[in-house]
Amino acid sequence: MAALPQLLLTLLILLLASTPAARASSVTYRCGWCPRRSTASILPPGAGALTGAACGYGGQAAEMAVDGGFHIAAVSAGFFRGGQACGACYQLRCRSRSACAKDGVKIVVVGEVADTNMTGGGAGGRFLLTKDAFAAMTMPDRAAELADAAVDVDFRRIPCAYKSKNLAVKVEETSSRDRGYLALRYLYQGGQTDIAAVEVAQAVTGSSGTNNEAAPSQTTWQYMTRREASPSVWRTSRVPAGPLRLRLVVTAGSSGKWLRTDGAMLPAEWQPGAVYDTGLRITDVAANTCGGASCSSTDEGDDAEQLR
Repeated sequence: MAALPQLLLTLLILLLASTPAARASSVTYRCGWCPRRSTASILPPGAGALTGAACGYGGQAAEMAVDGGFHIAAVSAGFFRGGQACGACYQLRCRSRSACAKDGVKIVVVGEVADTNMTGGGAGGRFLLTKDAFAAMTMPDRAAELADAAVDVDFRRIPCAYKSKNLAVKVEETSSRDRGYLALRYLYQGGQTDIAAVEVAQAVTGSSGTNNEAAPSQTTWQYMTRREASPSVWRTSRVPAGPLRLRLVVTAGSSGKWLRTDGAMLPAEWQPGAVYDTGLRITDVAANTCGGASCSSTDEGDDAEQLR
């Protein structure tokens, strides 16, 4: 039974690899405006400062938003889905066009605000914005009028784009080299992607002490699983000793794509709480990230926007 998770991972990889590839590069796959109504409002006074703690981003939350030209935001519990929404980027615009700027506002999800009145099974939900984000979404002459209201908005997932940051991993504080336990959280995940699988392996070094360019054999890779209580965290209790390499599968086009770090990603003496640069840049866009038929491929120059 111990080999079952590895078998499932292998099947997932084979399935992704066998899916027809996306069309030529002249086509951008993006998510249409979601067919679920939602609202956006300013964070309530009792919510406190939005720090990114719910997603484990801490002090990196504001930096993530600024580097990508976005605002940080929280979402209601149903939309948050236990952390699966962490790091996702969205564009919001008012359903009443006279109330909002044409392009609305772009946000990155870094937290959650409990909402006991949520309905609809978590399909839509509420976006809770900072004052700056709310002001950026609304027309200047309507911002004060709408500040105390829950504004009806359309939303769609859009690619995150970080100007100066590669994909990074934060080693969770619960990790321990002595116990062989490693838990990773991803930061600055670009593109419009989801991570579908993660594996780590010992970085092989030659006699000179440099990283061997040859990839480790398949049997040396150790799969990681999602933490049930926090789907944005990947973990393993059998982490290899020494410096570590990483490989992962991200959704891309209508299938998936392998990404692999060059050489060691984590040093042999990796530390809980530390953030490490993977050297990877994710710019891929998935064909379907908004729930079924509401997503489709559109030509690069086509700005037609349909409310579905």
